[in-house]
Amino acid sequence: MSAFTAPDKLREHRSLLLAMECVGWFHMLGKCRAEFLRKYGGQKTDYDDLRWFAKESPPFPWDDLLSWLRRAYPQLGGLNPWPESFTEFVEKHRESNSGLLGLLQAGHGMASGIEKQSYAENTVRYLAQDATHMWIASPFGQPRRNLLADPPDVLTASGWARLVGEARRVLEELQQLGSNKNTNLDTWWNWRDSAIGPRAFIRSALASTVAETRLPNNDVTVWDQSYVAAALFKSAVAGVILEGSALPWSDGRIKHKTRWRLLTVGMGADHYEARAVRIGDWTGARLALDRFFSDVRRLVEVDLAVGSVLYVDGSMHVFSFPGERDDGGGAIEESEWRDWLRGEIDGLARKLDLETPPHCDLSAPTRSLVPMTNAITATRCRLALPVHRPWTVAPSGPATPGHTCPVCLVRPNGDPTDKQKPCAPCRDRRNHRLRAWLEGQLGDDTIWITEVADGNDRLALLTLSLDIEPWLDGTRVDALRAQAAPEWRRHNQVLGNTANPVDTDRPFESLIQYVKSQLGAFNRKDPVLSSLQEGYRHESDWRTFFSKIVEDRAKAPAWDELDDSGRARWIVHQLFRKLPSPGRVYRFWRESEAFFGRLLARFREEAAADANRWRVRRLELEAGNGSSTVWQEGEVYNGRLGEAPVSVLYREGRFVTVCNLSRLLRNEAAADGLRGKVVELRGDDHDQVMELVVNRIREVPSRLGTYHPVIPLELSPLRFRVLVPLEAASRCVDLAYNNWKQEMSRVWDRLPLRIGVVAFPRMVPFQAVIEAARSLEHILHAAADEIWRVAEREVREGVVSLRLVRPDGETELRAVPVSLPDGRRDVFYPYVRVSDRRLRAPLDFGNPQDGRIYRHVQDVWPGDGMVVAPARIATVFLESTGRRFEPVLPRPLAAWDRMQDVWRLLERSGPSQAALRGAWSELAERAEAWRGPDGGWLPGGREAWLALARALLGERLDVGGAALDHLVEAAADGTLEWAIEWHVVTLKQRIREVAHA
Repeated sequence: MSAFTAPDKLREHRSLLLAMECVGWFHMLGKCRAEFLRKYGGQKTDYDDLRWFAKESPPFPWDDLLSWLRRAYPQLGGLNPWPESFTEFVEKHRESNSGLLGLLQAGHGMASGIEKQSYAENTVRYLAQDATHMWIASPFGQPRRNLLADPPDVLTASGWARLVGEARRVLEELQQLGSNKNTNLDTWWNWRDSAIGPRAFIRSALASTVAETRLPNNDVTVWDQSYVAAALFKSAVAGVILEGSALPWSDGRIKHKTRWRLLTVGMGADHYEARAVRIGDWTGARLALDRFFSDVRRLVEVDLAVGSVLYVDGSMHVFSFPGERDDGGGAIEESEWRDWLRGEIDGLARKLDLETPPHCDLSAPTRSLVPMTNAITATRCRLALPVHRPWTVAPSGPATPGHTCPVCLVRPNGDPTDKQKPCAPCRDRRNHRLRAWLEGQLGDDTIWITEVADGNDRLALLTLSLDIEPWLDGTRVDALRAQAAPEWRRHNQVLGNTANPVDTDRPFESLIQYVKSQLGAFNRKDPVLSSLQEGYRHESDWRTFFSKIVEDRAKAPAWDELDDSGRARWIVHQLFRKLPSPGRVYRFWRESEAFFGRLLARFREEAAADANRWRVRRLELEAGNGSSTVWQEGEVYNGRLGEAPVSVLYREGRFVTVCNLSRLLRNEAAADGLRGKVVELRGDDHDQVMELVVNRIREVPSRLGTYHPVIPLELSPLRFRVLVPLEAASRCVDLAYNNWKQEMSRVWDRLPLRIGVVAFPRMVPFQAVIEAARSLEHILHAAADEIWRVAEREVREGVVSLRLVRPDGETELRAVPVSLPDGRRDVFYPYVRVSDRRLRAPLDFGNPQDGRIYRHVQDVWPGDGMVVAPARIATVFLESTGRRFEPVLPRPLAAWDRMQDVWRLLERSGPSQAALRGAWSELAERAEAWRGPDGGWLPGGREAWLALARALLGERLDVGGAALDHLVEAAADGTLEWAIEWHVVTLKQRIREVAHA
């Protein structure tokens, strides 16, 4: 059996592949100028974004910087695929369909999305933004910034000069590295990271402006399109190298025939989290997993240079990979590649002593990222079992087996006398986290749970998620419009030289009937189809056209599985919807991750907001002569000073405090107040009491001197987990809820925010906390779609206000913007799925898959039923570890505000703490007595209980009128109980008693 040589072939062409990726990053650089926006905003300018380089002084030297490629790789596949000039990668990428330019155009076209075409002139005008309102929007329709009125740095003269300078630097370094055959892998990796890494200026600059000025495609940035186009271009060229001389470079259809595979690599991160004995076990394992995925990226993106990552979360990465053309050409050695990649990736996991096997797989060939969600789902199911395939773990440490490691549960710890001691790899993960913190690699966040704990020694684990996966597979993109049928009909009354045949009163249904009537014969000059989809003019038959705009980009039946009516409905549906193009899918998950990133920044502020300056500071202590013991380097010691817990880290002969100092020192107090204090301490892993006599004190002078009292546990598109002080948890939930309402206001019914809060005393085992968090997540994600009834509707100043009745009978208010910043109606984003099955308003449209109907929110009326994916919240207080096994009630997220309002009402009423506790204790006792074994009320029990609640609350709390009515209603639906449990029991808040007249 011959050796598998394909990887070596790619390595021989590494500099070429990385250069082609670099070309993909920069091929649309000309869009990053204000002149580009002004030109398409209606202002007269001779700016040509395809020839921006010629306007530079001196002209940007594309050929000088890239000519080494032609010398290094004079031919590919026995033919010469190179363009005549390297400027053609920038000038002609939109029109070429052969050679390397054709492959760049294949990646560019797929990244952009096929709805971004040259529409009929009238349609272009109706979709255009003008120079006074040139907005960039979020992928969910929220206007973010008027780019010309409030330009980002890249759209200024200095920002553009810096961008061009960075591009030149990257290409000059590429030339140097590519011309040296001895350039090592680390150097290539560092070059790529400096070019487009998370902190790179090029990345942030391209992400700050739009790749398309027309509505609603102003949601995809230059970075989204350029990065994804570069990834696909890179993989397509890798496929050429693997195919060799068989590639028909002169084929004028290479752009349309190119397809890709998706390489998915996963690791069951949840299992490492579930086994963590301490928080350091999980955060240390997380660093190890991050290192694993970094090594995988190094292998795929730089070593082989075969693709680039297109999706990332805490458990998996998905990469672009070469695929067969749709004519069957360019077939890669799929099984050999799969086996080879699995072997390499297994080696990376074993190198890091990971206890569970990774998962690696290749998808079928595709022209979109829609199958990516299927790959993600399949990988997640596979990773549900820790050891989903044979996997051996080599023992480590001394020959003495000892006890089984309490963390990994598979390796001996080498110490037969200590059951709690971790094995060498698990201990190294703990220490690696400490080293990273000492070296400043973790930023200003603390790693010490003792520093996060609030004044009551309590914390909260917040777990938040956006239901983003249905957006990645295109399911919920169905409700977004690339253009609206009535608007298209109104602005295209004449097509060519004939009147538009589509009915103005019912354009959606009329267009379906028109397409159905044309399915008998394919006419590439059809004026209706040509105005809706420019690519239609270049096809030769309906089946091929259908496969590209329907089958490749939606979970749709194949052509042969439908009749003409079904085919027509799918074609019209795809022509008017916003498509889950690779660039847009990339933006969806990137925006979800960025939403959580912005919240983390705000959570840091809230957690650090304390009147006592010592809350976020550390001290360095020196032991006096009276201290007698041998301290171990890097060990944490815990004790108490009076009522306050004390934790210190022994480092280089001194002790660094790693606890909440506001419990030891008043705000105005000097640190010297601790001098002479004697603290009895125990090590983390020892029972021996050690005595520390504080002799000298100073504030830590280095970057470790201050900190944010938060510990991020996970931040990915799918989930955000963070530890915060319990006293800050309510403010953090408020921030998350309010930001979601603002940023996702147009799609709130399809992109629900789900929040879980696990409150716990510091000494509760971390495993119990994580188990409770996972239980909450399961409960929150199990929420099925609900039908909410529209009770009231009002339109005022570009906002539709709805009063909605939930299935539980409670009401919610929702405000949905329906105007664009320039005053036009937003006919692209604010649609809702309704429960009826008929088209009523001109903007109504249906989904061909199951007949569901979408209606513009301005066209809904009282009595309409809306299908809503509900936002939820669930809270639990682990006063003991057993509490995690008790049932938890998920509530509508809007109930959080109502619960807070009830507490504020109690505070204003000012009853005594004893009166509040006594009243509720008696009501809770009566409720239990008047319920049956199944939890339901006994006959007449509910009415009697509510009457008792009115009497007790009125008498004990001294309230009446509307306030009493509100409290009784809150008692009836459980909100009052929730408010008391959360604020009194969990947060330990006290009501400030007021005097009553």
